[in-house]
Amino acid sequence: MTEQPAQALTPEIVSAILRDTDSPLYPTQITVFCDHCGTKATRDYMVSEDMTQGERLAVARKHLADTQGWECDPIGDDFCPEHAGTPTP
Repeated sequence: MTEQPAQALTPEIVSAILRDTDSPLYPTQITVFCDHCGTKATRDYMVSEDMTQGERLAVARKHLADTQGWECDPIGDDFCPEHAGTPTP
């Protein structure tokens, strides 16, 4: 599966994708939790039905890391900007 570019989903982008009958993408809301403090980041992302749950979560993690300062370590723990670089307690 090709990685989705990490970009904000404006109403115009979502509308254009939904009007495109050939697009496999649809909007979904995904929440990522900080494993240090429990802070949550809930955003809308465009995913496709052939993506696994892990691939959908990876879209959210990449977006948060690229644009909001979040960090995901190799074992899958997520850290908000305040705790990025901090080991899990």
